[in-house]
Amino acid sequence: MRFITRSLMGLMLMTLTLALLALAGNSIVSAYKNKSSSGFGNREARERVFTVEVVEVTLGVQFPEIQTFGEVVSGRTLELRAAATGELVQISDSFREGGLVKQGEILFQTDPSNAQSRLLISENELAEAEADLADARRNLTLAKDEVTAAENQLSLRNKAMERQDRLRQRGVGTDAAMEVAELATSNAEQALLSKRLSLANALAKISRAETLLGRRQINVDEASRLLADTTVKAEFDGVLSDISVVLGRLVSANEKLGSLIDPTALEIAFRVSNDEFRALEGGGLQQAEVRVSLGTDASFSGQIDRVSAAVAQGKTGRELFAQVQNAATLNIQPGDFVSVVVREPVLENVAKIPAISASTSGEVLIVGDENRLENATVEILRKSGNDLIVRADDIAGRQLVLARAPQLGEGIRVNPRAPGGPAIEAKKMVKLDADRRDKILTALKANKRLPEAVRDRLIKQFGQDEVPADALERVESRMAARASGTTTTNGETVEITEEQRVAMIAFVQANDAMPAEIKTTVLERLKQNRIPKAMFERISKRMGS
Repeated sequence: MRFITRSLMGLMLMTLTLALLALAGNSIVSAYKNKSSSGFGNREARERVFTVEVVEVTLGVQFPEIQTFGEVVSGRTLELRAAATGELVQISDSFREGGLVKQGEILFQTDPSNAQSRLLISENELAEAEADLADARRNLTLAKDEVTAAENQLSLRNKAMERQDRLRQRGVGTDAAMEVAELATSNAEQALLSKRLSLANALAKISRAETLLGRRQINVDEASRLLADTTVKAEFDGVLSDISVVLGRLVSANEKLGSLIDPTALEIAFRVSNDEFRALEGGGLQQAEVRVSLGTDASFSGQIDRVSAAVAQGKTGRELFAQVQNAATLNIQPGDFVSVVVREPVLENVAKIPAISASTSGEVLIVGDENRLENATVEILRKSGNDLIVRADDIAGRQLVLARAPQLGEGIRVNPRAPGGPAIEAKKMVKLDADRRDKILTALKANKRLPEAVRDRLIKQFGQDEVPADALERVESRMAARASGTTTTNGETVEITEEQRVAMIAFVQANDAMPAEIKTTVLERLKQNRIPKAMFERISKRMGS
């Protein structure tokens, strides 16, 4: 009896085990079928095609332009400094910030009393020196006359001595008379020497008087200069700047009181890179056309005049200076910030391409056979704004990709299109009131035919204050059709094969023109065994099968 009981228990356990194994096998088979029916298991891989904007490479003549910024500087500025120490006793009415002055106009004057006194003393000393020189010249004349008289006296004494000598030789004269004549001649010679010494002293006195006169004249000139330094005049027509002075103020020597700027001698200082400078230097700096813009409307031309002699600390490139014509009529001032465009010499047989279409080494992408990308290299000659001027003889006439995206490379298949295609318009939004929103949300929650993921997304979307107009129209049209009892398909569905499902899913995923929300809804529907007949016919018609 116990054996029968145990046998029945074992048979029951074995039956239960077999039933559980059958249930597990059925679950595995159902899961495999569900996976296969979802369209992901047997989906065929499709090559991804990117849409790119292209342009045909055309060779021609280009005028490279260097775009930079500069500053208006004064080519002729005079610092106004006080040359003499003293109190300011006179200031021009125009001596203020922005004042216009004419050449020779008195700007300011320090107290001239000390300078005038010194000038008067120097002039008196000069007059005294002139009187001494005149007296010395008169004494010289008298000294010359005395020398002449002494020479005549000596000549007479010599003749008297010769006569006495002849008389003595004839025996008429005596030795005593001869001695007297010789003594008189000796005295005459001594007198002549004395007169010549007086003449030399007179000449030396004239030299000393002339030297003193020159020194006194220098003192007068210096006093005149000091007096003139008390008055500062405008060296040229200009505009005053950096004025800091009041009447009665004590100023020191060489103290800066302002600046005088020539408005007709303004220049533009701007900086270019070393490569740009070499390009300009190769075509001639003086021939380069310079266009300067101040603001949006004001623009004027100039010409490069010179290059800075050294590179300032912390700066790079080269600093150039351009002269402008009729600067006084252009309403510009030193310190104005301007934009500068320098046109370089013309380049022939070159192409202009966007800077984003080429790498730093000149690598570009072109469209080859079967719309597949190919790598090419161009020679970058100049950079002009956001464009590059390149030597591209090898790719002339071919289609160039305008933008190098990270996902693009050699061998990638693309769908080329010309730039300027239709832009994607922003979605039109509609603001919902509370009753309208509640009605739509109730209808969406009650619609069990929608996939759960799509229904949750629509409920979240229509829970906002504003929704896309196209989505609102689509949902309300379906609500109206369901309320009237008529639908597009009248509830009719068709069963599709696994091959049809895979092909349709691949077609929908490759359709870039389909909105993302509609594509998601269609893919959720295609995962089911039966789909609406209208959807099947529409997709089949577009697929051409």
